[in-house]
Amino acid sequence: MKFKIEIGRQGNFLFALLLIHFVFFGYICNVYEKNVGDGVLFLYKIIFNPISILSGIILFGIVFLMVIRENFFEYGIRNSIWLIPFIIVMSWIWYWVLYGFDFGMIGLYFIRFESYLTILTLLGINLLAALTASIAKERYSRFIAQIKEIET
Repeated sequence: MKFKIEIGRQGNFLFALLLIHFVFFGYICNVYEKNVGDGVLFLYKIIFNPISILSGIILFGIVFLMVIRENFFEYGIRNSIWLIPFIIVMSWIWYWVLYGFDFGMIGLYFIRFESYLTILTLLGINLLAALTASIAKERYSRFIAQIKEIET
């Protein structure tokens, strides 16, 4: 029995993680410059803030790009849901980088209402982007099929 991991199938997911780390969180750090406070933990404060409203659009675009590159849109939707825990862990890491390591923060994170609002916001943005990308890809494939049908 051979155990084989196909890393090629996970390329879109890893690419999306790198984009989230460098582009999404890079934009947030560029806008706030260390004055972000607990907004990096509770991302809904940043996403819905008029100063950094572009961060929500960036996250939407990254997930849209990841899903549209997948061969099967079911994998893209699944991967968009899998991005949420990684985004939360990245926000903890960015918080630790900015304000020092505090392990008790993880326990307090799940007690506060803001954390669940953040999770629901990320879930909404990711699912909306994934469903939009899957619909766009299906319509594009139908359009290409109609073009080929007309040409023959």
